Amino acid sequence: MSFIEKAVLLAVMTNLCAFGQAKAESRDELVDQIEEALGKPMPVDQHSPLVTQTLTAAKTANPDVDSPTWDEVRADTAAVLTRLSAGPGSAFDKRIRAALESFSDSELKSLSSKLNDPLLLRFRRGIQSQPNQPLGGAAMAGMMQMMVDINGILTRHNLKTISLQ
Repeated sequence: MSFIEKAVLLAVMTNLCAFGQAKAESRDELVDQIEEALGKPMPVDQHSPLVTQTLTAAKTANPDVDSPTWDEVRADTAAVLTRLSAGPGSAFDKRIRAALESFSDSELKSLSSKLNDPLLLRFRRGIQSQPNQPLGGAAMAGMMQMMVDINGILTRHNLKTISLQ
């Protein structure tokens, strides 16, 4: 094979790889749009009651910690809670991606379009304004992961860790 033939072959292969990557990214973007349209859980605010409740035992175990450190711990905890509820690999993300696995790109586009219908958007806003209900069966596994992550945050800040007891 001549040098020119090798160069052309390399250019074609590079373009095919780039095209495949762009196609995969657009598919991921479509799935992300569908997750958003389905009501992906909102980010957890560091001043939310959930963060306060989550850190109650940690604050009790570390009474002499200054406010700036607790502010950092609260922010880190909010980030962990957000990741666990809605981030890549969360239960929400895994369920949606598994359900959409067999869909073609055109089906994903169609579904995304339908899920962004104005009437459906209005309905979803109404649902999201309702108070949250307890999680149920999957809550324990989530609590265990949350405790591991929060203890990691506390350790990074040289604080005493906590247990579920």
